[in-house]
Amino acid sequence: MLPVYSGQIIGAVVKALNLDHPVLKERTARRFFAGRTVSEYSHAQILRAIGQVLVETGIVPVPSAFEKYGISMPNIVTETIARESQRWDKLVATMQSRSAATDDTASAIADFLRIVVVDLAVRMFALMRLAELDPGNSETPSWSQENGGGKYLRALTQQAGLTRDEMVRRIDVSDTSVDNWLDGNNRPTPENIAVIADAIADRLPGVEAQQIEQDIGRQFTFAHLADLVATQIGRQQTVELSSALTRFIRLITLDVEGMARPSIKEMGGDEIGALRFGAAEPWVHDVLLPNLAIAEPDPAWKEDILAAAAPWDVSFQHVGAKNTQLRSAAGLAQDTSDIAGGEDPARFQIYNRLSRTMFEPLKSGVAIRRAIAHDFPSSPTAHLELGSFLGMAGKWMGRRDLVDEGITECKIASGLLPDWDNPAVEPGIILANIRAYDEALVELAHAAERLPVATPHLRFATGYVLMELSRHTEALEHFESVIASRPDYALAHGYAARCAFELGGTTKAIGFAKTARRLGEPTEYNAWRKRRKKSRVASSS
Repeated sequence: MLPVYSGQIIGAVVKALNLDHPVLKERTARRFFAGRTVSEYSHAQILRAIGQVLVETGIVPVPSAFEKYGISMPNIVTETIARESQRWDKLVATMQSRSAATDDTASAIADFLRIVVVDLAVRMFALMRLAELDPGNSETPSWSQENGGGKYLRALTQQAGLTRDEMVRRIDVSDTSVDNWLDGNNRPTPENIAVIADAIADRLPGVEAQQIEQDIGRQFTFAHLADLVATQIGRQQTVELSSALTRFIRLITLDVEGMARPSIKEMGGDEIGALRFGAAEPWVHDVLLPNLAIAEPDPAWKEDILAAAAPWDVSFQHVGAKNTQLRSAAGLAQDTSDIAGGEDPARFQIYNRLSRTMFEPLKSGVAIRRAIAHDFPSSPTAHLELGSFLGMAGKWMGRRDLVDEGITECKIASGLLPDWDNPAVEPGIILANIRAYDEALVELAHAAERLPVATPHLRFATGYVLMELSRHTEALEHFESVIASRPDYALAHGYAARCAFELGGTTKAIGFAKTARRLGEPTEYNAWRKRRKKSRVASSS
């Protein structure tokens, strides 16, 4: 499965919606839509243009209260797209780094999209409440199914008694064009949708053509997004995700309606925050998502709901622990700032609140995996899954006993399948994730002795630990070795850049940073750009 970067997904949506803006027609935009990197300025301009057009065309409704308070809906849409596209590219970079089988890749993406669905449900709830729209029922939306847009259009025209032949005459198009719309092969142009909406409104008293036009446009938009997702994870899982989305929107709405809160016309501050920041909004992760987890009957979704409320690196580890593809990369790919160490008081307070809601799913996750390992004692995968999850649970719960138990389980898995690098390397990663770098290095040295070859996974983990110990020369050697055999390993390029910068090799470091950025991991490149800008400002002053 070839990697699909956020630029390609955004470009496909722009094409499907026929979004018209000068910036979106420029050569730089075409590069971005092809999955290639562009400058930060150009990236921001492209996303800003998309946000503006989505609002101007009515695809994204604007609550009337926004005009009263001077809130820019295009800016909110742009911020959301930028934040989620960055998350997606981070995932793609990690997926590329692990190079697992296609089935594992699809499963990892599906697991990650569950977190995205929770966040999206929060934003859509907020938008519907602010715009005073009916959240609808909890049924599976038609747009997530095969030919979702065409099915919606067919149902709407049948409700209005509008036949295909009448559509052909009224719109002045061919029979084939109408058939392609109804079969989902093509999307009607905005001009054609407007004519269809007028025809339907003429036959349905009390329904405004403008509302029908917006509904048709949104349905085809969602259907196209569902088709893109289905190419990555399959149609069945896509339908399941969409069903969860509508269910969560409804449950959150009912929960909020039961609260003693001022009407949305009197105060929409919390809802505006939920729209802008999704699960990261304090009111959301302190109140809405814990309540949603209580109301949700599916245990797996309960875990994902609470994980969506957590900081990005916690969510990433949650998905990594569920999926072999991301398990080992999750810990080493996260932000290395010390969450529990007080270096960032605001972030620590968020973690402190969220950790309480995460403990229960962590405990239940440990219990489930212990039972599986007990029932399948000769399965190296069962012991590795348990060991990795224990390591994550031990880190976030502050329990070294769980960490040590996790290491033991990984060693059992390694003993059952000695040539498999994952269980041999995992103890070092678990220790690195709790910042026990010296212990981690010892475990990784033992893994190097036991494994028949030093795999890229082992070399990368060792390089990471050496980097954290400020042994940059040795770390860089390990990352360069990884890159030699895995040139698409984004994180290896990123960490190689960090080491090279520390060693003063600016030219080499910039090369690594640019490659990492092209592969979806822009952290070191962005940091270099900020340092350079700061240096220029200091020089000019």
